[in-house]
Amino acid sequence: MDFLMQLLTGLVENRQESQWAVVLIVSGAVFILVLALMSLFDDFFDPVRSRFKREINSDAVSMVETNAISDKLRKYNNVYVPSDKALLQRTTMRLHYGGFHGRNSLLHYYAIRMLLMISLPLFILIVMALIPGMKGQIIFQSALVLLALGFMGPSFILDKLIANRQKTLRRAFPDALDLLVVCSEAGMSLDAAIQKVAQEISISQPVLADELNIVIDETRAGIDRQKALQRLVERTGVEDIKGLVATLSQSMRFGTSIVETLKVYSEDLRDKRTQAAEAVAAKIGTKLIFPLAVCLLPAFLMVVMVPALIIIKNIGTRL
Repeated sequence: MDFLMQLLTGLVENRQESQWAVVLIVSGAVFILVLALMSLFDDFFDPVRSRFKREINSDAVSMVETNAISDKLRKYNNVYVPSDKALLQRTTMRLHYGGFHGRNSLLHYYAIRMLLMISLPLFILIVMALIPGMKGQIIFQSALVLLALGFMGPSFILDKLIANRQKTLRRAFPDALDLLVVCSEAGMSLDAAIQKVAQEISISQPVLADELNIVIDETRAGIDRQKALQRLVERTGVEDIKGLVATLSQSMRFGTSIVETLKVYSEDLRDKRTQAAEAVAAKIGTKLIFPLAVCLLPAFLMVVMVPALIIIKNIGTRL
């Protein structure tokens, strides 16, 4: 760093300009490093793209490289992975809710968090140390803030991904359920109906289609149908899907008609959605009180009171 400062000071007469040049160089290097890390862990943030690549790209070299990275992370997992089993189970469940079903998703998650906890404070220490007149207390406080950001940032982003994914599944589920009812009434078995629904919604709702395809693949691999459906609930965490799986499991246990079960649940779900929409509409009047009182009431009072005040003022001046 000192050599770089001396070199730039020799090229640039103003020392402050040389310091800002060093800051820009370091910032550019860190930016390139972050882009490289993002490209390395691109599949971790986009599970759909990861599945698409695994289906299309069957190159053995890429598989060996991925396994090599995972093996390196697994070798040092006692450094950055917590030992609390309950915490690990909750994190694994949250990763499944977010769409990260890979075996190494937990390792990648904690590796990214550890990387951010190290790189962000180090970056701010390097940058702020090069700025003249910067107090050490401010540098230390900034490093602590970025350390906390690196620790909580991945969890916050994962929560946002979970919320968006579950919202997508909830919106796509009623249409998929109606298609499932139609396919069942046409004489298809439950597995064939699920496969047909997954094919039909693969373009409009790829997230739900991928989950249904996983159910079909698991049943073909020999996993019990009820267990495969239960694992669907564990991967999504959506209450509507949980209710459907519980209803289907009860129907298969007692031998009742699956078609009638699907029709009854579809009607019940439609009623719930109607009631939820009516509840939201009923709350609109209450929610409008605050904006009306803040925005419209002052303007209304101004329109009503200002002319009267002007008239009173003119009468006072005449007297």
